[in-house]
Amino acid sequence: MFFTSGKYMIFLAVVFFVYWLVATPRRRVPVLLLLGASYYFYALWDPRFLALLFLISTVDFLTARFIDASEGTRKRRLLLCASILVDIGALFTFKYFNFFSGSLTDLLNRFGWHASPLLLHVIWPLGLSFFTFRSLSYVIDVYRKTQKPTDRYFDYLAFVSFFPTIVAGPVVRAKELLPQFRERPSLTSEEAGHAIFLIMLGLVKKIAIADYLANNLVGRVFDQPQLYSSVETLFGIYGYALQIYCDFSGYSDIAIGSALLLGFKLPINFNSPYRAQSLPDFWKRWHITLSNWLTDYVYFSIGGLRKRPFNLYRNVVLTMLIGGLWHGAAWTFVIWGGMHGLGLAVNRWWENRRRQQKRRPRQEWWIKAICIVATFHFVCLTWVFFRAASLQQAWDVIARLGAMKFETANLAWPVVAVLCAGYLSHWFPAGALDRLRGGFLWLPAPVQAALILSVAVGLYYLSSVEVQFIYGNF
Repeated sequence: MFFTSGKYMIFLAVVFFVYWLVATPRRRVPVLLLLGASYYFYALWDPRFLALLFLISTVDFLTARFIDASEGTRKRRLLLCASILVDIGALFTFKYFNFFSGSLTDLLNRFGWHASPLLLHVIWPLGLSFFTFRSLSYVIDVYRKTQKPTDRYFDYLAFVSFFPTIVAGPVVRAKELLPQFRERPSLTSEEAGHAIFLIMLGLVKKIAIADYLANNLVGRVFDQPQLYSSVETLFGIYGYALQIYCDFSGYSDIAIGSALLLGFKLPINFNSPYRAQSLPDFWKRWHITLSNWLTDYVYFSIGGLRKRPFNLYRNVVLTMLIGGLWHGAAWTFVIWGGMHGLGLAVNRWWENRRRQQKRRPRQEWWIKAICIVATFHFVCLTWVFFRAASLQQAWDVIARLGAMKFETANLAWPVVAVLCAGYLSHWFPAGALDRLRGGFLWLPAPVQAALILSVAVGLYYLSSVEVQFIYGNF
């Protein structure tokens, strides 16, 4: 059930009305309702994997309690390892086993050892990377003694399976979301209006921009790059950069809005990432919850800030390689992560060198503009590997950029218009969206309803083929 489908909107409306009908000072009934709704939502994709979701949630809930009750360091560490083994083991089995098996077989064949890959014929569970990371971070926090374990089993099951976040995040941590299950539910009219505005905004981003570009430009350029000129290929890459931003930030808007309708507040996940002046700045704006997760649970776990500069740069690269592999079991994602890791390491080396020389960063507007343009184009180059179905396809797309062909016959004006509108909206002043939301909230309820209906009808006629959310594949 896609967030952009009419079925989801009906599902959300039913959950909304029933939830607030049973909302009481005692949170048990609303929590059980949310748990049932979330498991039903997940079961619509494949009910067989409810057992996996339940297993991971239960193991981590019990493990965290045992860790908190244990005194010895060795026992605590063994319990943590058991939790990691279950969570990462599930990820490896369903997501990475075939990738590593195939890669090892290819390597052996290159050296003359003829072998056939051992493959598992299993379906990839929806949202596996997201709910395993969310649950695992809770156990690690309890192990580090930065989080007290909960004694409310159903609250924890609902936290891990919470339907607005289960498919593609945000990667909400237990300390951010779990306490909200214990609080008395509340929803003001302003919060409800804000939630509806976010859902509408997310639908516009997804359907009017991301899906339109995917169907009319990006898919065509990446599927058959040899048919397109250098200019058209460049526009295809720009199109994908905008598509993945609008696709994922649109999903996050719908998820945050859906949760807010139920009285839950989720952290923001995007902050105008293509306005970043450096690669570290980009990662403070892009998929913020995952960036913070990788920093806290991967980067610092493998050493983090070491005194030796080489260790620091190595840890940055390793973290991003793991982040790349998290996105998908393919060498294209490994290269994407490696490029970002090397870019972050170079940036950190430059910043350290400038601090040693006691040089302050220059503040001229044209230098900032150059930094923004350079950062954006480096990110776009890495997106080629992220989007490509294979390394060969990525090289073919990059090769077309150097073909020195400047025809634009395949660039239809509606596509160029959507591209321009999408990037211009990215550069709206920081308060423009707040003013737009304030204007929506100021409107009388009948006018709001008419506007929502108009947007819904417009998006219905715009949507031709339903496109899965990109991060729903991870």
